[in-house]
Amino acid sequence: MHDLRHRLERAGAAAGRAGRALAGPLRTRYPRFLFGLPLPRGEIPIFNYHEVTRDELEPDLAYLRENGYATLGLDEYVQAAQSRERRRAVLLTFDDAWSSFWSVAFPLLREYGMRAVLFVPTYWVDGHGPPELFMTWEQVRECARSGHVDVQSHAHRHALVHATGLLAGFATPASLASTHFFNWPMRDGGGEELGPPPPGTPVHHAVPLLSARRRYIESAVVVRECRRLAVVLGESAFARPDAMRKLYARHAAVSARYPGRWATGEELEREQVREFEASRDRFAEALGYAPRYFAFPWRLGTDRALELARDFGMAAVFGVGLDFRRARRPRLPLPVYGRLRGDWLRCLPGKGRVHALPLLASRLRRVAQPESLAH
Repeated sequence: MHDLRHRLERAGAAAGRAGRALAGPLRTRYPRFLFGLPLPRGEIPIFNYHEVTRDELEPDLAYLRENGYATLGLDEYVQAAQSRERRRAVLLTFDDAWSSFWSVAFPLLREYGMRAVLFVPTYWVDGHGPPELFMTWEQVRECARSGHVDVQSHAHRHALVHATGLLAGFATPASLASTHFFNWPMRDGGGEELGPPPPGTPVHHAVPLLSARRRYIESAVVVRECRRLAVVLGESAFARPDAMRKLYARHAAVSARYPGRWATGEELEREQVREFEASRDRFAEALGYAPRYFAFPWRLGTDRALELARDFGMAAVFGVGLDFRRARRPRLPLPVYGRLRGDWLRCLPGKGRVHALPLLASRLRRVAQPESLAH
């Protein structure tokens, strides 16, 4: 019975991930310039990068320079966007304060005399993550002082939370090796946990904290017992189906005695408020100012999260490609802008323009690949 149940759970979770993966490209706005058309009057594209290499980024900056595109600061961008000013310009944004921004992007921006925005998740720059992955506050300060980089908020913890009690699987040596650092949901196994978890940790379907309308909290006893079994099984055992069957059986047995719970609305809002409040406070301590712009991790948050951004003094917020339609809704609490993947930059009108069809085909191939375990 337990074996059938966990097979059904895995099949349901996999189907849900496949559906969400397919929905993303279908909801994404693909701008006219990708198809060889000119930019509409007053449109200034925003491009978004994460971890970068010199071989990936430098050709984009060279393309902008060769074709006469200005790179704007945030205040300049918002003013131009609101006035529908016609100019050949872009806004370059970099999320997460990865160490590659310091070692690759920042030197290139200075070399090319260009500007960009760095959106910082303050919890991770505070030293909670592996030091080789993230920038330090001193590096962030030097970027902010340089005149090349606007430093603004990317929330505090950049967290996912469990949104259902349906089990998606467990952290295994294989999934820990293949799943991106930020794609592991926040746990409450007797204390707040972020980042990659110990093997055996149960994982449920997850959504960004600021997009969540509810949060499921697994029992700390269940988490602890599944982790203990993983230690007993040993790393090599995870390659065998019987190890996973034992984990699912242990999870079912312990969950029956110690069920998880749903966070109250007040608890969830308190966690969401913390994303803005802690970010503001750390900016004030480390940089001497409060952020005025906010990039939502993964995608735009709920309407309530947009109100919180406004209440914490944000002049505008930024989402991603699939947020363009929502950004154009009337009566939003504050200006909202969608961003495009940096992959598309060299499809802009200009000499040496790249054709979009191979890029679109590559994106569709990525959709067909397995999504991360949790969301």
